[in-house]
Amino acid sequence: MVFVRATRYVYDVLKSVDYDISLITPAHLDLAAAAVFKRESEVSAYKAVGHMEEFADMLDANGLCRLRLDWRCRKKVRPEKLGTDRIEDVLPVAEPDDRLPKEEAIRAVGWLYQNIPSKGPVNGVANPDRIAILITTILVCTGLRIGEVLTLPEDPLLTERDGTRSLRYARLKGRRDHITVEWKVKPLLSATVELVEGAIRELHELTDGARNVARSFSRTGRLLAGKKIKPILGPGDILQLVGLEGRNVAQFLKQRNIPYEVVNKKIRVGKPDFLAGIIRDHWSLPMLRGPKGKGLELHQALCVVYTNQMHRGTKTTLLYAAQPVADLQIRDFLTARTGTRSIFDRSGIVDADGHPIDISSKGFRHFLNNLLDEGGAPDLVQTKWFGRKNPTDTRAYQHLTPAQRARKVVDDIMAGKVEGKVADIVKPLPTDVARGFLLTRVQAVHDVGPGMCVHDFQMMPCPKYLECTADCDEYVWEKGDPERKDALLRQMAFVQGTIRAALGRKAAGGIVKSDWWKHLKTKYRQLLKQMKSSALNKSDIDRYIAENGLDSGGEFSEPVPEESG
Repeated sequence: MVFVRATRYVYDVLKSVDYDISLITPAHLDLAAAAVFKRESEVSAYKAVGHMEEFADMLDANGLCRLRLDWRCRKKVRPEKLGTDRIEDVLPVAEPDDRLPKEEAIRAVGWLYQNIPSKGPVNGVANPDRIAILITTILVCTGLRIGEVLTLPEDPLLTERDGTRSLRYARLKGRRDHITVEWKVKPLLSATVELVEGAIRELHELTDGARNVARSFSRTGRLLAGKKIKPILGPGDILQLVGLEGRNVAQFLKQRNIPYEVVNKKIRVGKPDFLAGIIRDHWSLPMLRGPKGKGLELHQALCVVYTNQMHRGTKTTLLYAAQPVADLQIRDFLTARTGTRSIFDRSGIVDADGHPIDISSKGFRHFLNNLLDEGGAPDLVQTKWFGRKNPTDTRAYQHLTPAQRARKVVDDIMAGKVEGKVADIVKPLPTDVARGFLLTRVQAVHDVGPGMCVHDFQMMPCPKYLECTADCDEYVWEKGDPERKDALLRQMAFVQGTIRAALGRKAAGGIVKSDWWKHLKTKYRQLLKQMKSSALNKSDIDRYIAENGLDSGGEFSEPVPEESG
């Protein structure tokens, strides 16, 4: 509506030229701007004149006037009370968001990782807080969902052919009543490899005892399989076998529906009844259901603890039974709730304002996704790395405003990191002029696979929609960006194959429309230029085609000349 109102002011001053748009001059635009400042408030006038400048740019871009306008309003001064959603004013950081943990909260997790001891005060059993902080560290460094971390296999680390380290994890699919398991491999960020390896190694050591209990039960079908148990058990025998901290044996037996009798004021329990009753203390179901090689049993999992080990109350840790770590236990560790204090509260850690720190496990995905977004990782890379199906889901985890994204592209162009026609325009210009032009020109940034589009769709539709790599004036790309390599090679392979098919059609006497053929050659030259700046060559295309099964028919066996046809 503001754009329409701005053009209405221009229309009003064209009466002298019979409203002929081709006769618009900078003088007409100056008159229209003067009328805006006279009639509207300071803020409204500033916005309307900005749209008037956009209108002038559109006239120039489409050649609708006899004279090129290159118009900017000389009286345009940004009002102090206007907001900061323009790229020349934004700070290069994300706006605060309740879903996004503060950096000090992440630092607090790091401090806890360094300071929580491994052994607990009772029986030398692993400290439950240590187990929880190791799991939290893996969450922070990998961006996995809490359920994906808690169902990691015993040895999840892999080494790829190129030497990089990856994590094997299970992604659950389907409804609650019909869940299937899909095993995935997630590359570790190079800066986190050492930390993740250390956390997994220590977690494996701390949970090894519980895992052995689960392994023994899986093999024998009974608990305490390695213990010599009398046919008739007394209170002392039971206390010794189960390690109760209290001496209320009767209550222990009643809770498990274990029948017993009292003889001479002493409890007597039969061995079969006792072993059958304590099975309820052990997790006997699969961690993940599935056929052999697809599911996950308790003894095959990384996050296994003794029963009650993660409980911070008065319950005895039962060293004869094991169970998986529950997501609720990690939530209680990170987030306070009624009757439960978080680790930050128990450690006396608060934020800079003195408020308690409260983090959800999902907040770590937001934090890591935001770091990748600020670092310029493409949307498709973010989507794939976080194991999402749809790129639109990634937007819920991105916290940069459109103005902040645009500001980053401007900074990268000025630093010579980005190429494209917009970047070519500013190369010969003085620094201050170039930056001023870019701040005005780049108002939106869209991820388009091999590069970025800076077209502002609020102004007008794009005439080259979905054909960004066909020599578009508003298409830019980061030089040598390894994360966009696959998208670039995929498009190059497709265009190369299409050109070869067209050449075959022409050779067979078929008709190839000239406009379509010209479009293919234009796109091919554009992609060649981008490949050169990304240090890619023909061998990279051939390797991509071979790895993706595109050469079965031999149609890509010869290189396509740049000026084919």
